[in-house]
Amino acid sequence: MPGELDAADTALMIQVLERLLNDDTFLDDEIKKEIKQYDNDGNLKIDRAEFQTMLNSYLGTISEDESSELFDDIDKDRSGYIEINELKRVLRNQIMLELDRLKLENGM
Repeated sequence: MPGELDAADTALMIQVLERLLNDDTFLDDEIKKEIKQYDNDGNLKIDRAEFQTMLNSYLGTISEDESSELFDDIDKDRSGYIEINELKRVLRNQIMLELDRLKLENGM
């Protein structure tokens, strides 16, 4: 079927995801680039208003309540900002979920 990964592609995808998880600096430059795009005050942190703008650009219109709930889930230190390390944590969690899914689906 179109869009499905064969065994070799799946193995490569798993290998790449595992490397990302083992790299302490993984995605730092990409995350900084994204933050800079929405960081109006240049502090390399995303406040609630900047986060709302970011979400709207990626997901279309999202309610303030939904945005606020997501913000609070990501802002673990309750600083009022989403920082690079907090975004990395979210991305790592998503990568781990995808890695687990791929391994499970492929009997690994």
